[in-house]
Amino acid sequence: MVDAARCIGGDALMRSLSAHLLAADASYAALRARFGALHPREQRGLLLAVSMLALLLLIGGGVLPAVRSLRASPQAQQQATAQLQALQLLQVRAQALQALPPLDQTAAVDKLQASISLLGGNAEFSVGDQRVHLVLRRTPAKALAEWLARARAEAHAVPVEARLTREGQADDGLWSGNLVMSLRPR
Repeated sequence: MVDAARCIGGDALMRSLSAHLLAADASYAALRARFGALHPREQRGLLLAVSMLALLLLIGGGVLPAVRSLRASPQAQQQATAQLQALQLLQVRAQALQALPPLDQTAAVDKLQASISLLGGNAEFSVGDQRVHLVLRRTPAKALAEWLARARAEAHAVPVEARLTREGQADDGLWSGNLVMSLRPR
């Protein structure tokens, strides 16, 4: 019963499609007859207008996007080159940090204590198992950035948790909060 319904629906679709094709064929025949009735000069003008319209569509849809892509490619290539150079620099830095000889925890803590003066007395820290907890009070952003870079390079300490808030005006760049640094295992 289902197969019969499909056949009936399929027949209806074929009849509808056939009717549409016949109507399109009749429209095309009427258009050809009307074109044939035009004066040869009018036929040439109409063909020229249709050709110009087709050429305009071809240029607008196919050629102009390609030209825009070609014009933008040197800039995109420069951006990609700059990004590649930045990534290569980061890779070199990461490899240099990985190549550093391991420090024991005592030496790492000593280096952190020696560098705490960069924070200008606005920080306190305590040492736990493989971690250093740092409490900041109105610490300048530049000093914090320098201390973090130095902690990473000299003590092999990396931040694992940060809960910082900006204080004061946006131009001041003062930070308060907690920072947890992880020390490399022995």
